Amino acid sequence: MKIVVGIDGSEASSDALRYAHGEAVSSGAELVAVTVWEVPVMAAAYITTEEVDGAMDPWMEGFIAEVLGEDGAAVKRAPAAGSAAAALLEEAEDADTLIVGTRGHGGLAGVIMGSVSHQLANHTPCPLTVVPASNGAAGAADGPIVVGVDGSSNAQTALRWAAERAARTGLGLRVVMAWRGEAAGWLAGTEVQTSWPSFEDLEQQAREMLGEVIDEAGLPEGLEPELVLGEGAPASVLREAADGASMLVLGSRGRGGFMGLLLGSVTSHTLNHIFCPTTVVPAQ
Repeated sequence: MKIVVGIDGSEASSDALRYAHGEAVSSGAELVAVTVWEVPVMAAAYITTEEVDGAMDPWMEGFIAEVLGEDGAAVKRAPAAGSAAAALLEEAEDADTLIVGTRGHGGLAGVIMGSVSHQLANHTPCPLTVVPASNGAAGAADGPIVVGVDGSSNAQTALRWAAERAARTGLGLRVVMAWRGEAAGWLAGTEVQTSWPSFEDLEQQAREMLGEVIDEAGLPEGLEPELVLGEGAPASVLREAADGASMLVLGSRGRGGFMGLLLGSVTSHTLNHIFCPTTVVPAQ
């Protein structure tokens, strides 16, 4: 197994490194730390990649030792120059997990708030975990793993990943589905409005759909998930259901309650308001 973590010297990347190290120890995975120096175009003619690597490697060794102590000796270092997203994605090609912090500086500047986060989330070849700053985290290490589902194949992939993690770690699994009892927009006073299904009918339909999702997922034997139906906006439902969670898991894309999960407002809101480790699982 292989875990890749992005570091840049910021406190956020220290949190990500500590989290990634814990993941590597518990799973027996190799841990690879990536530092990216985005060389200005005008300087590229004077500085070679070898010079950048030679300068960054000693710094990486010192930073990792500062964060992890003697445990840092086992961390593989991978300095790179160029695009932060490209370097991380390239190193993650054969990885099991890619881990980054919520904010950084230098080569990983704006890893969540800027374009890099969208590139990582939309193109990651493996599950991407975003770790919140330690001073802003509201999750619990022994809390349940919470996963959002909507009946799509990508959400099913996320559910299976979350279930496997729950079975491996011994943590609980909470499966959440958001549904709307009212039309998202305005309905004119027509037959459409008068024939709109009742709140109870919509809730029952959502409950049946959630049951089908669980049945089709093929969860590990002995794993009994907690099922949560939440009426309302997906981001709000997820936030409430994930209170005290050890991890929130989302599929790369969805439909219905999670429509446009990566390309729309739900993911932007979720990733920009991280309160516990949040993993985006790419489609198979």
